Amino acid sequence: MPSIEKKRKHKHSDEKSKKKHKSSGIVHVSHGKDDKASKDSAFSEVSIRLYVHLAPMWNGKTMDGVNETLNAFLMKYVAEVDGIVLAHSDVELQNKNGQVLYDSPFCHFFITAKLLVWRPKKGSKLVGRISLQSQDHVGLLIYGTFNASIPRSNLSEKYEWSTSENHDEDEEEQSEDQETRNKSQNGEWVTKSSGARIGGDDGSLEFTVVDITEVNDILTVTGSL
Repeated sequence: MPSIEKKRKHKHSDEKSKKKHKSSGIVHVSHGKDDKASKDSAFSEVSIRLYVHLAPMWNGKTMDGVNETLNAFLMKYVAEVDGIVLAHSDVELQNKNGQVLYDSPFCHFFITAKLLVWRPKKGSKLVGRISLQSQDHVGLLIYGTFNASIPRSNLSEKYEWSTSENHDEDEEEQSEDQETRNKSQNGEWVTKSSGARIGGDDGSLEFTVVDITEVNDILTVTGSL
């Protein structure tokens, strides 16, 4: 009986349901009891329930199709889990048989899975590697992947911009990676009292998260130092 009612409803909202079946969507998210352990971490594991619409090409290869569907979430910001999805695991089918509805060739069914999510929190500490410096900001890469920026207004007064003039020969012997990391063509940020460059020898810098912006499925972190 429920399936018949659903079909009647579908007839009156044909255009809406066609749009709905074009992509799979997360219908439930559970953070679990152990999520307390991730309060001080930017990483967390969440359980999801997903309504999948599998194309005919995956007939006989259901799990391959499901994994392909989940792969579409990877390295993107997903609003339902409020973070960047890094990996998926423990995938389980929730229906013995899928449904083919009306004139749609897609097979519809539910699955559950676990997602590893990166979602930094305001006020937390992160470590990034300096990738760019200018008088206006310090650019960093977190885990070699995620962008972060510390604008000049968020830099402590104990730091100052040191303009490059003449460099010693031993500075020229530094690797290109270190050159790019620690200074721009115009200069670098240093500690006023000692003249030491920020980030030290390896360019790693711990900072505080003050804002997180999502644009085009990517998170950008703004920090302070």
